[in-house]
Amino acid sequence: MKENKKLIIEKENIHKIEPFFIKYLTIISSIIFILLFIFLFGKNRLNEEYNIINIWNKSNYNYEMPSHDNNFNIEGEFNHNFFTKSESMIHYFNKDGITTFYTNLQRGELASLNNEIFIIYKRYGNYIDAYNNNGLILWKTNTSIYPEISPYANRIIYHSSDNSKIQMFDFDNNYLSSHIQYGEIVTDGAFAKNTGDYIAGFSSGDIAYINRNGTLDFAISSILSEINIIKSVAISEYGSFALSISGIRAEYISLYNSKGGTLWYLDTGLNRRRHVSAYVSEKSMTAFMLSDRNIILYNLNNGKEKDRINIEKYNMQNAINMKLNSETNTTIMSVSKEGKSAVIIYDNKLKEIIYENFIDGWIYHLDISSEKNEYMIVSDKNIYTYKRVKLWQKIF
Repeated sequence: MKENKKLIIEKENIHKIEPFFIKYLTIISSIIFILLFIFLFGKNRLNEEYNIINIWNKSNYNYEMPSHDNNFNIEGEFNHNFFTKSESMIHYFNKDGITTFYTNLQRGELASLNNEIFIIYKRYGNYIDAYNNNGLILWKTNTSIYPEISPYANRIIYHSSDNSKIQMFDFDNNYLSSHIQYGEIVTDGAFAKNTGDYIAGFSSGDIAYINRNGTLDFAISSILSEINIIKSVAISEYGSFALSISGIRAEYISLYNSKGGTLWYLDTGLNRRRHVSAYVSEKSMTAFMLSDRNIILYNLNNGKEKDRINIEKYNMQNAINMKLNSETNTTIMSVSKEGKSAVIIYDNKLKEIIYENFIDGWIYHLDISSEKNEYMIVSDKNIYTYKRVKLWQKIF
């Protein structure tokens, strides 16, 4: 009689039996757990990964339509849709790169402009002419001063011909402040881009803050150094914070409130005898300073260093120029030297670089659109726009 096969595995032999699903169960479970952990807790989850793509490019020097990615468009609005170059031209364009106004400048002519108006003047002339962004004359005046227009607010600062005094005007050429002078010359100045408040630094080491109404809110002396001079000033978007880089032996970075109160100051450990690029943003609550080898980020609340972005890897050590625009979530910045530039987009929350590129030319301006995920780069040669999109948008 044929013996029936056993259907039940005997206990003493169970350790010898390794079915496929048991053999690989641990491995499969581990992989699933790792993927689930990355999806739930990883900072670059699949549905949150982004790619930054070029939308359109355009030359500064012609009216031609830009080269364009037909799959994407710029949806937000940029504040900085203009470009000028001394003794060359003025160029206005819209968010799609279409030229809206273009005119040439004559020999010796310079221009200061924003979205609404532009002013043409001569370096050694005796007049200034103001126009709207369609080229219609607004007013003219005979003067030898040099105008500086607020990027996005209805304010103008006039510099005296020897650059020793400044005075605030509105766009209708009505004066709002008296003449302000500290020291021999103005070494640097900056507008609060959304309000028109203005800060100026002087060769004496003094700082003057003019609010948007033309009132001198404060005039103070910087931290004393062996050689006391203001190398750089910056003011935040709404005028809440003012920043200065001052002194030689020692050099200090100092932060002030809008009434001139010192919030903090630090010895930079450097002794540069030149202008120093610096910015301050109340949107990202960060101060930015260009050093010889790094862009240093400081916390506005306490002055503590938040991060350092090394620029040596871009061959930009000892760069002489930094441009920057910062929002709550991202910051776009550039460093330039010898006619070459490196552009970086930095995630403020992750504290990491999410995009980097090299541009042939000097960077004049950087902008972030109202959508917060679109970027404009204006160089002395071309205009570029970029958009941060989710990977699935790019793939599908």
